[in-house]
Amino acid sequence: MAGNQPPKVQILKGASPDLSAATFQIWDETHTIGNALRWMIMKNPKVEFCGYSAPHPSENVINVRIQMYDGLSSVTALLTALADLDALCEVIDNEYDKSFRSGDYEQWHEKS
Repeated sequence: MAGNQPPKVQILKGASPDLSAATFQIWDETHTIGNALRWMIMKNPKVEFCGYSAPHPSENVINVRIQMYDGLSSVTALLTALADLDALCEVIDNEYDKSFRSGDYEQWHEKS
């Protein structure tokens, strides 16, 4: 860990003992990942609730709250969603690269 940088993800106080409900603080992230991650977490039918917030504009963190049905692990839901989001981004990146290399798109050229 470099300097005074906090851990990338930490569980905030107030989590249930079985971690079926917890708030995760993710350092150095914004609404961009917060909204995509919330969407991916909510695709899991075992998730009862998920929301995220950016506590204050001067704080470089987001908080993600996850509550699970049946005492299941919110940590597992977060890790699964992060892996799924990573895989989705990889597919999008590969398809974009393939399309770009094909050259089959409209091009605009500025006149001087």
